Amino acid sequence: MTHHRRGLSGAVFAACIAAGATPSTAQEGWDFNGYIYLWGAGIGGETVTGQDIEVSFGDIVDNLDFGLMGSLEANNGPWSIFGDALYLSVSKNQGAAVGPGIPANADVDVSGLVLTMGVGYDLLAEYTHRLNGFGGFRVLDMDTTANVAVAGGSQRLTDTINNWDAVVGLRGQVALNERWDLLYYADLGTGDSDLTWQAALAAEYKFTNWSLGVGYRHLSWEIDKSRTLSDLAFSGPYVGAKWSF
Repeated sequence: MTHHRRGLSGAVFAACIAAGATPSTAQEGWDFNGYIYLWGAGIGGETVTGQDIEVSFGDIVDNLDFGLMGSLEANNGPWSIFGDALYLSVSKNQGAAVGPGIPANADVDVSGLVLTMGVGYDLLAEYTHRLNGFGGFRVLDMDTTANVAVAGGSQRLTDTINNWDAVVGLRGQVALNERWDLLYYADLGTGDSDLTWQAALAAEYKFTNWSLGVGYRHLSWEIDKSRTLSDLAFSGPYVGAKWSF
């Protein structure tokens, strides 16, 4: 089997959808938060023929064409509106096997956009704790190419996944002291996907009008209508910054 790998160095930027402003008494008018993060995420999943997909963060750095993630949130009293976007283009090409040499791990090219948007309302808003329930949607718009097992051999198939899913979830923020906050997020949804879900946990250190955070994030889909992938997931630790304005 012939092997071919294309390596490009780069960084993957991501944004965790955090809880918003520090828990406090609600103020009139709109407050805004912007986020940008470095996400050490790997790609996992499964092809439609049962082959595992494993692309580690190291592989992503070596094979990254382009990656950018960010989010923006607006808060007005108990109401909030947020949007989180990820654009990624990763190539890990090993070529297609023929006959009995079908690889256990499929090589894959993934490029496209993941967008999550929602509207939330504070279920609990105290000085030290904020709990926000929300509803919204997630869009997965990806061009994928995977090496899949067919007819005793394997073949590289290309597909475009364009899934729209409704999501509901909870997110919150706990003030541990004057400087440190604990952030958590979870959502669950369905629609064009059989199931999509996301979870994140982070610690954040506050400065005057900005803060630094470290955490872990997982984002996953079970895909029904695709020629290449039945499951797709991004997961890993991240570090980043938030600005309030």
